[in-house]
Amino acid sequence: MPEPQKPKVFISYSHDSDAHRDFVRDLSNRLRTDGLDCLIDQYINGFPPEGWLIWMETQIELADFVLLVCTENYLKRFRGQERVGGKGVTHEGGVISQTLYDNYYLNDKFIPVLPQQGKYEHVPITLKRYSTYRLPEDYETLYRLLTNQAKFIPAPPGEIRQPSLLSRWFGSKKPAPVSAAHTAIAVYDQRFPVTDNNAMVGREQMLAQLNQYWEQHSVRVVVLQAWGGVGKTALVNLWREHLRLAADTAYAPQRIYCWSFQNQGSERAQTSSGQFFSHALEWFGAKQQKFSSEYDKGVYLAKLINTQRSLLVLDGLEVFQPWNSVQELKHQLNDLALFGLLKTLAQINLGLCVITTRQALDKRLLEHGGVVERQLSNLPMQAAVQLLQNAGIKGKAAQLEPVVKKYQRHAYSLVLLASYLKTYAQGDIRRLDTLPPLLDDDSEANWQGRQIMFAYADALNGKEELGLLYVVSVFEQAVERGLILELIRALKVGGYQTALSRLNLTRLDEPQRWAACCGRLRKQGLLLGNSDEWLDLHPLVRDFFRREFAQRHGGIKKIIHLELYTYYKALPEKELPDTLEEMQPLFSAVAHGCAAGLHEQALEEVYSPRILREGEHYLTKKLGAFSDDLATVAHFFTTPWHTPAAGLTEEAKPFLLSVAGFGLRALGRLREALEPMQANYDVKHERWLQAAQATSNLSELQLTLGDVAQAVESGARSSRYADQSGDWAQRMSKRTTHADALHQAGDTAAALALFREAEQLQQEHQPSYPRLYSLQGFRYCDLLLAQGSTAEVLERAEQTLEWAKQQGTLLLDIALNQLTLGRAHLQQLLLPSTSGIGAGGQGLHWLDQAVAGLRASGRQDYLPLGLLARAALHRHTHDFARARQDLQEVFEIADSSGMRLHLTDYHLEMARLLVAEEKEGNHRLPLQADVGATGGRPLQYHIAEAERLINETGYHRRDKELAELKASV
Repeated sequence: MPEPQKPKVFISYSHDSDAHRDFVRDLSNRLRTDGLDCLIDQYINGFPPEGWLIWMETQIELADFVLLVCTENYLKRFRGQERVGGKGVTHEGGVISQTLYDNYYLNDKFIPVLPQQGKYEHVPITLKRYSTYRLPEDYETLYRLLTNQAKFIPAPPGEIRQPSLLSRWFGSKKPAPVSAAHTAIAVYDQRFPVTDNNAMVGREQMLAQLNQYWEQHSVRVVVLQAWGGVGKTALVNLWREHLRLAADTAYAPQRIYCWSFQNQGSERAQTSSGQFFSHALEWFGAKQQKFSSEYDKGVYLAKLINTQRSLLVLDGLEVFQPWNSVQELKHQLNDLALFGLLKTLAQINLGLCVITTRQALDKRLLEHGGVVERQLSNLPMQAAVQLLQNAGIKGKAAQLEPVVKKYQRHAYSLVLLASYLKTYAQGDIRRLDTLPPLLDDDSEANWQGRQIMFAYADALNGKEELGLLYVVSVFEQAVERGLILELIRALKVGGYQTALSRLNLTRLDEPQRWAACCGRLRKQGLLLGNSDEWLDLHPLVRDFFRREFAQRHGGIKKIIHLELYTYYKALPEKELPDTLEEMQPLFSAVAHGCAAGLHEQALEEVYSPRILREGEHYLTKKLGAFSDDLATVAHFFTTPWHTPAAGLTEEAKPFLLSVAGFGLRALGRLREALEPMQANYDVKHERWLQAAQATSNLSELQLTLGDVAQAVESGARSSRYADQSGDWAQRMSKRTTHADALHQAGDTAAALALFREAEQLQQEHQPSYPRLYSLQGFRYCDLLLAQGSTAEVLERAEQTLEWAKQQGTLLLDIALNQLTLGRAHLQQLLLPSTSGIGAGGQGLHWLDQAVAGLRASGRQDYLPLGLLARAALHRHTHDFARARQDLQEVFEIADSSGMRLHLTDYHLEMARLLVAEEKEGNHRLPLQADVGATGGRPLQYHIAEAERLINETGYHRRDKELAELKASV
């Protein structure tokens, strides 16, 4: 019997770059390896005898399928809009369009595909009505189409029966059907771990609870908290599959979006949510690209999610919860964008947000009634025994129960145990003695599955499976096959054949060996998912093999990190990327460079010149991306934020401590910022300039925390160090640091004298700018406003704002000038001779801009100043609702981060607001935004709290205001 003819495939694409040509050739080669007769122009030596035009027409006509690799260049050439470069796609586009036209657009031949970073908008409009496949993740689905192999074959129709499956999960009442137009569920889960639902047992009660939460709109955020490997992710995967069963019912979600952070934090002290937000915003249809702050970005995404009933799953949130030992920060979410997203969803959510984490959730979020936290325990005994039995392990229940107990009914440990016994012990529980003995320590760090990992490491020793596990473990998340093969090629070219041989990876670039190796690892439960194109590990497995790799082959591990450092360093198209998305490869370059021990090189070649742009501090001061900056800086520390890496120079270590402390402070993580700032000055080596700057930063931090006396002392030292440095700019600025601390302590006369000294230094050395400006000018104007010099402050601020705009200066400088103008107009509003409406309108104009600018700068430590001033203006204009909204945000920022001076000002302003409301007879009901804060407390409470804080902190600048309030009661 003749062999059936293999489907013929032709690939139409544009020659965008060498990398793109390689992508197309790899795709064609894989299709040919998988049995399809695929043809591309790269296989032609020279040119075809009939010429390219006839050759292209013939291939399109003879092919059973034509794959169109859609990119921006391809679309332009397909439409005939490109006049530079190759003309082949223009000709092919004409042939394809004419063929579709002749067949009345009935299409069973032309299939659009997208590269990994491709965009749907680049698909020709005539083909958008058909399915588009993104490669490599959709390769299996595409392959089934090309080979006519359906993933699911319908079962033969049976007898009509009463529904039971849906009622099991959704209650006894049959769900009401919805129209067919609503049955399609949009799903994104490509960045989510694949788990084995067949191994899931003993979670019926929690599944029922999740269904109940989904049905009850009163629950908006569910937190599943447990140690690693207990089964949080597997539970969520099983439950969302059950939601799919309800696709034609009223219970159905309209969208399911799943994202996992769990692998990002394996070896990093800090991570960023930037990649998640970039993708999620696009997937949910964001029209806005820029945001005033990270917090606002999270709020905006929450509102997008709420346009339809959606299930949002965020897996592994623990990477954003502090690892430090500062007690009051325990479990606190340290990512502002995620905090904004979850806080908003906790207040209003048409669907449900499910979070998995190893730590308890941030208490600020748990205060909301729509948030519930559920701890997931280890499996019940019967379920744990059933798991082993379902996996094919031989033995009676009486034999399995002692084993299950030893492994503490830990789900993932039992899954690994079953896989190991089936592979190496014929699935016989009696051969358990082939495994290493268990440890007495039952902490998460020494989970019992580690002993199985040791057994696997020994069993795989000398095999390419172990080498592949080692290589995958160096990445922070799922890694593409192409990148691993590129790494292997680079090691061969670089002369590291011995390293490859020791890992047994010299032949892994052969397609058959790759597929076989991945298959064996997947069968043993070590590799997640069912794709050979993207390799992923459970975080516990990743951590184990990463450590083993370092211990057994530390030198080879460093070589791999070195090659990846070189790869990522050269990846950006621009030497100086402009956006966060463009900078992602540079962040990876720093990570791998530091992992290779090249801390100083990564600092000098990548971080300082290309990410910070030297003294420009582009990432933070121009993009306001403090979180991303901190995640990158963490790689330069052995113990964040205490010990910089040993390979750094003595000059680099204080610089990185300063950057870390500054970033932590800007993000409102003040207690964490104390240690690096306290460590970051060195008078022993008489580095006076550096000591002055470091001690000044420490003074500012101490002031924000409410340690006023210490701030005054540190400010005085910073001024002395600046004098010893001889640098006039440092002498000027550090006098204002000391003066500001004195002003907050209530010593106005001493503060005023220092400000005048600083301004005289400014005039002597910069006669074109005779007034203090930037932060120094803001501090001086703050004191002048307190003295009632409103007209002088207006004149100063208008001048310094003009200077700032002329210089194209930093976000913070402009925002502080706007804040000063707003506060001056507010103060003018209180003068008897002033028209209240005009001054109020001017003040609100500047304060709105100031708040937006402070948000954009990313400076959480300064934002309350703008909100407090705007709340005071709203109070004076009797817009009490808006005043409360601003004060609510001040409280949340100040209370959660320990900004005790801002918290004092909050209580004072809330007291003044209550007095104003009482005078107006405004007996309002608490807003929803007041939940969990102190907005509902009486006047006396706020006065008492303000007095307590003033006495505790030494914030005696506010003594007069407190006395006035107490007298008014």
